[in-house]
Amino acid sequence: MSTDTAYETALPRTGRETGATAHLHLARILSWFFLPYAIAAATAALATEPPQAERQIAQHAKAAWEQGTLDLALDILDQGLQDHPQALALHQLRGDMLATSRQTEAALQSYDTVLANVPTALNVRWAKWSVLVRSGQAEDAITELQRIAGIDPHNPLIHLRLARELRKLDRLEEALAASKQAVDLGPDMLNWRLALARARFDVLDYEGAERDVQFVLERVAPGSPLELSAKNMLTLFFGSTERGRRFSPVMSPDANPQQLRDWSMIRAEGYRLFEAGRFQEAEPVYRELLRLNPMDPYASQHLSLILMGLGRCKEALAFSLPAAELDPTDEEQTTTAFRMGQCLVELERWEEAYIQFKTLYHATAEFEKSTREVQLPSGTRVLNTALLTRWLDKVRPHVPEFAKEVEAEAEATAAQAAAAAASIPSEAELTAKAREHLKPQNNLDTAASLVGRDADFAWFRFVIPAQKVMRDDSPTGAHDFIPLDPGISFSADQTDIYLVFGLVTASYDEVPLAARCFKEQAELTGAQPAVAQDRLIMSTNDQSGYFLLQRPATGWTPGLYRCGLFAGEETSAYTQVDEVRFRILESSRPS
Repeated sequence: MSTDTAYETALPRTGRETGATAHLHLARILSWFFLPYAIAAATAALATEPPQAERQIAQHAKAAWEQGTLDLALDILDQGLQDHPQALALHQLRGDMLATSRQTEAALQSYDTVLANVPTALNVRWAKWSVLVRSGQAEDAITELQRIAGIDPHNPLIHLRLARELRKLDRLEEALAASKQAVDLGPDMLNWRLALARARFDVLDYEGAERDVQFVLERVAPGSPLELSAKNMLTLFFGSTERGRRFSPVMSPDANPQQLRDWSMIRAEGYRLFEAGRFQEAEPVYRELLRLNPMDPYASQHLSLILMGLGRCKEALAFSLPAAELDPTDEEQTTTAFRMGQCLVELERWEEAYIQFKTLYHATAEFEKSTREVQLPSGTRVLNTALLTRWLDKVRPHVPEFAKEVEAEAEATAAQAAAAAASIPSEAELTAKAREHLKPQNNLDTAASLVGRDADFAWFRFVIPAQKVMRDDSPTGAHDFIPLDPGISFSADQTDIYLVFGLVTASYDEVPLAARCFKEQAELTGAQPAVAQDRLIMSTNDQSGYFLLQRPATGWTPGLYRCGLFAGEETSAYTQVDEVRFRILESSRPS
């Protein structure tokens, strides 16, 4: 058997749970015994039945592929394509074989050959899209998804997926347009409208975002999970410091476009001069930066250090960051605050110097305490309490009474903090109390937990619905699960549906994952029985896997489906990390 691609009747059961809610289905994965069934749909992309000669070539190639002789299978196809260069079914089959053996570019070329002749072949476009996604070609994958949306414009799930992928790349205006199209196609899907509100907020359309949320609140049932999600979103919009992804706090609000251009053009030059220690040349550049954008925090900080370096301490203090606001892990901030203290000593402003070094001392002591058991990143440089103690000892003789007052005040503050801490319930007690409060309300629902969340999911690099799945083993022993006949739409007579995924990083331990799928409704109504579900455990170093959604006993009902994906032992709103959607069609020909 070739080491490039392995087909097996029974993949190892390790990682799959047993029981009523977790099926032993790894053994049912596609094998070389059942490979013809797995790839039979490959020729369905073409409008007409291939001629007899082409069918025989395809069958011969498949037989070789089944036996693990991939090179022989490709040779058979190449010879057949020499004799029948327009045999699009053979080109598509060749693309499928190459796609499942890590020959990405060659697979894409085969798919493109088919699409050049049949540009509306949706199953070929989905196959190409999945190859682009799995190979990390995000921009090209989005372009292909946009083409799919153009061919199948009335499928709202394509636009939802497109909006999410565009947002990952910070193409927010395009993501908003895609989200609008999805809502236009599903105007009654109120949870989609909350996602649209989030997209509007991203591009700073605050009025539009609030209008969409109010639209939802006017139509949901009181006390429903979606009502809670909508109210939480309003709190996020108007009760937090978040201002949307397009908000840039580094530019003064009243700055005009010309100022922004001038500021951005000279900023790099100023930083280059600052890093080179050419302070006399850097000073006028940084003063101009602050004139163009007074809110630039780094310009103030750097100008302070520049003036200190030029021996002009009195001027430098006007641009220095107060010690109380510093981050002790930030090298530039601590350097600036420490040099400020030295300047105050040089200017004989002893009380201010003592306060500066004392504040630095407390911040550094807290940092050292909190990171005692932490391995700091290589190259991290921070102040230390021993150095600051020496400077405090140097300043104290000049202000002995003032120093005593500061010390006494610090001791009193510490005693009050200790007394207050003793009366505060433990973290475990607070958590238990919060959960007890939530239990009778049962408001936080898994179907609503991700609505409008401002996060790009960190667990899964991709999740691809597919009709079949196979396992590819590389010569190094690593494996990938490869989706066959991927897409977002399936026919009602589909047996099982696979959700093939890749993790962002390889599993560092045995990690439980679960999928629970529901028929998507216009309004979330709380607890619903799952239509299909699956559980698995990712083994150490695994980076690819799949969920198997077995056909319900009553069959797939046409409509939209939403699957929540969970990490951990429990499946709750607190452990949901992703979601994926697909639809079931009446037709037996999936798009």
